[in-house]
Amino acid sequence: MGRATAEEMKSRARARLGRQRLEWGLLACLVLAAVILMVVAARAPEAALLSMTAVFFALVVLGLVVVMAFDLWGKRQADLEVLAGGPDRDQVQSSEAFGLVFLAALGLLYMAFGVGAGWRIASETGDLDDWWSAIFSLAMPGVVMSTVLSDKIRTRQACALPKPADELVIHFRRHALVWSFRATLVALAAVYVAGLYDGRLAVAGAPIVFEAAALTAALRYWWLDRAASHG
Repeated sequence: MGRATAEEMKSRARARLGRQRLEWGLLACLVLAAVILMVVAARAPEAALLSMTAVFFALVVLGLVVVMAFDLWGKRQADLEVLAGGPDRDQVQSSEAFGLVFLAALGLLYMAFGVGAGWRIASETGDLDDWWSAIFSLAMPGVVMSTVLSDKIRTRQACALPKPADELVIHFRRHALVWSFRATLVALAAVYVAGLYDGRLAVAGAPIVFEAAALTAALRYWWLDRAASHG
């Protein structure tokens, strides 16, 4: 029995290491997207405030990448210890939580383009591409929040139907939703005050409200799931 248990632990560790290769690839994509955004912002003929905003959000994404990279490295070392015959101290962490943070971080980059597009639309200089950019900037936050609000969890099998989430996952999601609501109130207050100064800022800042809600929910969900996975 002990030998079978050890083999099962090693099998789970190999599976986690395989998934981590994909997660490292996703982090590399985020880094590349953030660098591209900073280059575009530096060359864009927009207001200096919008360019600085784009660079700020790109730096936030890079900061998130650093945090997640450290956590992934720790998980990798724990799994390597299991393969070497050590104890399985690091339990399986939901890949869904990591995926939500990835989508929220990617949403930050799209949001930066959405803010610029919203500014041009409010200034009555926007075109059809700006309308599409402004609308698409809400897609990633929408996916993140729809997952947090759901009581289902997707399976890894292709074409498989979502299964009911367990009580712990639902508890994590509801807790993340509370934090998301608080962040939304703060973001709404900031956008409202900015709109009193210049109405265009209220339109351009709307994607920030959606992204603040999604990013806060994703990070809180990921942090709770991470804490649970480490016992």
